[in-house]
Amino acid sequence: MSDENAEKVRFGRAQKFRLSPKGNEAVSAYTLMVEKARAGAGRAQFDAAREAWSTPRGLTSEDGLFLVEFGMGERTISEAARSLEDCASSKEVKTAVDRLLGCGMLEPVPAPAPPPPPQRRYW
Repeated sequence: MSDENAEKVRFGRAQKFRLSPKGNEAVSAYTLMVEKARAGAGRAQFDAAREAWSTPRGLTSEDGLFLVEFGMGERTISEAARSLEDCASSKEVKTAVDRLLGCGMLEPVPAPAPPPPPQRRYW
């Protein structure tokens, strides 16, 4: 089945997402790459380092920003969009979340189990 015909999974507004183990590894590598690029000679070196980080993982160079945001804890798409409003629009955040879910970097947080019903007391 091709990706064009596949149905997209829709998540509710309150759905939270977190990094998967694969995403945690990518964030660690991204953080290390940023630290090394700071010691470099400017923007061109940073862009080249981001490209070198993203290509083997099948990501875009901007995905590091989104992964770091979700690495800070469980977030909804709207929470991440608010945090990144100076860098990306909410549509870009949603597109990135869909892309990162597809490649296994993010995973939805399972809903908590509902509390058990109160016990009935028969007197």
